[in-house]
Amino acid sequence: MKKPIIILTTLALITLGGIYTKHQYDEKQEKVKTAELELFDKAKKRMTDYINANYKDIGKIDFSNKYEIDPMGGINAEGYLNGNKEKEFWGIYDNSNDTITSSYVDAKEKPECKDKPCEY
Repeated sequence: MKKPIIILTTLALITLGGIYTKHQYDEKQEKVKTAELELFDKAKKRMTDYINANYKDIGKIDFSNKYEIDPMGGINAEGYLNGNKEKEFWGIYDNSNDTITSSYVDAKEKPECKDKPCEY
């Protein structure tokens, strides 16, 4: 009679432990995803500042919702300009230095920003 009770109690404890572990894992994944989205929003803001400071005739900046985080912690931001999907841009935002480290923008640079990127 005691053997079935011990087996059921053990199974219940294992099940509860698994449920608790899964809950903890899900919470951690949610925090990681939230941190990534906050970083992506910051990257979009800095990319907007960078484009507006260094390029002329920019009316509207549309961002893609996809992003990648590289192993060094940089995150890419990409999209298109002025509602024209052929006028593409992309850039890598370096969070530790709060700068755009590498970029391509299909627009005309401001003359004062050709040799060295302007402050943004």
